[in-house]
Amino acid sequence: MRHRFKGLVCIGACLLAGRAVRAENAPAVETIVSQMQQKNSERQRELEGYTAERTYRVEYHGTGGEHRGEINVHMQYGDHGEKHFTVVSESGSKLICERVLRKMMATEQEASERSERMQMMLSEENYSFELQGQEMVDGVEAWVLRVAPKVDNKLTYRGRIWVSEDDFAVVRVQGEPAKNPSWWINRASFDWRYGRHGRFWLPERSTAMSHVRIGGEATLTIDYGNYRILAEQKTTPSTERPSSVPVQLAEHISAK
Repeated sequence: MRHRFKGLVCIGACLLAGRAVRAENAPAVETIVSQMQQKNSERQRELEGYTAERTYRVEYHGTGGEHRGEINVHMQYGDHGEKHFTVVSESGSKLICERVLRKMMATEQEASERSERMQMMLSEENYSFELQGQEMVDGVEAWVLRVAPKVDNKLTYRGRIWVSEDDFAVVRVQGEPAKNPSWWINRASFDWRYGRHGRFWLPERSTAMSHVRIGGEATLTIDYGNYRILAEQKTTPSTERPSSVPVQLAEHISAK
């Protein structure tokens, strides 16, 4: 056992040493953020828009019992970042569908306006960044950056982002709202995942959880799929800006 323990220690030391070498060779965080912004602007110009089918689903478990609501929508994403939603079907709790899911879609559509998008953008004007290391995310080597907003509001968040080392695209965002959306909520968190579709990076799955002070937990899941992409004939991948919907989940859940 002693020999096995020493072997594990040696292996761990070697792995840490390897990661330390990589960290020394890593670019400055300012360079990563600058490249991320530049590449995002280039990709955004190339993406003329797309249509997609989405499923929004909320499940609540708590003192009020168990409730579930689901809405399937057709979404259009324009070349200026604006979004338009058409509800195809809905099921489950009418209260959740009307008071939570439909309100969230309205919030997302409102946030797609230019002034709101500028406020949400990952930039040095809006956020502070700290390089924490490197990780593999779904087969993609990525820089891991801790982000903190310079101004706390309902559209900003704090947490971590994963930026592809290959093309500086954001492939994952994990965090919590910078500002507690409601007194009824004691904490909330979210996890956004992106996937490659052809030469584009687009939302793949979003999950958000809210914990209610009086007891209970609400989970929002957004599944994306069936993309029809409109783009210029170029080879650079594109990434849609992160949505603020998971940040808003707690506020709408508390309204029920």
